[in-house]
Amino acid sequence: MTIIQSILPIIVSLIAGYGLGKLLPQRANTLLIRLIGPLVWLLLFLIGSEFGEVISTAESAGKVLGTSLSFAVLATVIPGALIFATRPRSLRKATGHQGFRWTHLWHPLRECVVAVAMVALGCGFHLANKALFDGGVSLPTSSTFLLVLIVLVGVDLAETKLGSQWFTWRNLSIPVLVVAGSILAGLLASLMTGETLRTSLALTSGYGWFSLSSVLVGDELGQTYGTMALMIDLARELLAIVILYALGSSHPHAGIGSAGATALDSTLPIIKQACSPEAVPTAMVSGLILTVLAPIAITTALA
Repeated sequence: MTIIQSILPIIVSLIAGYGLGKLLPQRANTLLIRLIGPLVWLLLFLIGSEFGEVISTAESAGKVLGTSLSFAVLATVIPGALIFATRPRSLRKATGHQGFRWTHLWHPLRECVVAVAMVALGCGFHLANKALFDGGVSLPTSSTFLLVLIVLVGVDLAETKLGSQWFTWRNLSIPVLVVAGSILAGLLASLMTGETLRTSLALTSGYGWFSLSSVLVGDELGQTYGTMALMIDLARELLAIVILYALGSSHPHAGIGSAGATALDSTLPIIKQACSPEAVPTAMVSGLILTVLAPIAITTALA
């Protein structure tokens, strides 16, 4: 019953957004979808404000950073390695590809820098609010704000054009292996760090969706673990970018798997550039499925 109560608001918000996206004209949908980026930044600010007290102490900050890095490496590399092992002959990059350019890294890196900056600003606000106003300035909770953002994600999904030919077992097996690899990463991380299996599985089940995992984990396990979830999934995105450029030309499926849920949005341009346009449908299907599964996987692990 707890799982249903935790997942239901998210599912309802996603379905409501999807229905809204189908009813509204495309111009209105486009305007709403453009709000996702700025609203994610605002959500991160709220998260930073809520977690400011946790990371303000040196002991907590050291624990969060060290443990988060271990989890991020395992949760990124293991799913990619599983796909790499089962796909020795992945899609080949289209001829005439322009190759790597440093300028192609600017957009995803900028997004990561902005995300970290917004969390830092939120932390700074928390400290200033506590010092100057004794915590008297109140802000909306990140949990409530997350549901608003998920409605807009649903609108975005309504605009995604997926053909039936995209849903082949070859494509569907990628998110399956990502889920399996993330579970294995949680098991190994639990042994390495001493965290409970429940906590470890929750921390590896965000699939890169940091704005979701940080809120869900933080609400259940406390602010320290919410901060860890945020850092883990941010680091997963950065590591996925490295893997995409390293393996994208010969093993794009492994890169797509490493990207997790972000293959549907923030790393999709990288996938198109580092792999090939042929890999885009595969990335969108994998990212879409993992986006839907992330809240279910986290809440199930925390039950």
